[in-house]
Amino acid sequence: MMKRRFFKPLLIGLCLVFLSAISFTAYLGRQLASPERRELQDYHQQWIQQQAQHSIHIQDGLLVNEQIPYLLVTPSTNAPLSERARIIREQVQQHEITLPAIGEVTGTVVLLHGRNGRKEDLLPVAERFCALGLRCLIPDLPAHGESPVETVQFGLAELEQDLPRELLIECAKHHQFNPEPSALWGISMGGCFATRSAANNKQPQWQSLVIVSSFDRLDTVIKHQSHSSILNDWVSYFSELSNGADPAKVTPAVWAQSVSIPVLVAHGSDDALIPMSSGRKLYDSFPSNDKKWIEVPGGDHDNVLITPMPLYAEMGVWILKHLSPPQQEPEASSAP
Repeated sequence: MMKRRFFKPLLIGLCLVFLSAISFTAYLGRQLASPERRELQDYHQQWIQQQAQHSIHIQDGLLVNEQIPYLLVTPSTNAPLSERARIIREQVQQHEITLPAIGEVTGTVVLLHGRNGRKEDLLPVAERFCALGLRCLIPDLPAHGESPVETVQFGLAELEQDLPRELLIECAKHHQFNPEPSALWGISMGGCFATRSAANNKQPQWQSLVIVSSFDRLDTVIKHQSHSSILNDWVSYFSELSNGADPAKVTPAVWAQSVSIPVLVAHGSDDALIPMSSGRKLYDSFPSNDKKWIEVPGGDHDNVLITPMPLYAEMGVWILKHLSPPQQEPEASSAP
């Protein structure tokens, strides 16, 4: 009798633990497919409402079949340099890079945010790059920010596979600027999207690629966070059930093997969310002879861009060094 009295509560407890585990992994799977969206923050509004103080001009819109909200950020031509703009120009000039005149635009960089992010998060990045003469195009990726798309598949969905390039082409036509020369920049999940697009090798071709705090495979990141292959499988199952990605198919390290353009990969040494080893494996997968690895000392997943290391200057130099004007089509001969 005593054994039965003991066994029944134990069985109930085990069932509750199992059901809790299932419920938790189902939640994680749904979050992977459709993360909770962050609202526009006060500091976002400050950037938008006080553009001149940041030496930038912001336009917004909706392109790619009205599925991709975006910000187009250009350097201001009639405002004094902000402190961030002044610092990065001084740092980049120390690398013997000739910068364009303040307000002049020499190329475009597409900026891709991370998971749970939104386009306005990258306005501080755009402020610095605009100071170097770079026009910045920043989309809300699917299932983030103001995107009308409900789920994200980390570059697997048809809409996502070359989204940055398609947006650049449409935006250039809409706002009447040359889509070339252009570079591609992505952080975390944005780095996954950037690698996917760069692997397509279509025109206009990206002239360089910058990846920050990203990963080689999504399933290994989930396994690292869950510390269990079983939980990893459950999360994958519920992600697909929610019209999200199968993490085992999200393989930037495989896509990277088709990328031949210059690549810079930066990763924080103290990143607990995506271990630096994952970023290094991604870097090693790029076959380009012109690539650079940067370890950011003390950088974690949240502060990697704002440590004492001048990472912005390193990225700016990399983009500018590989930025070249579009090649002109040869004129047709008039000879008979």
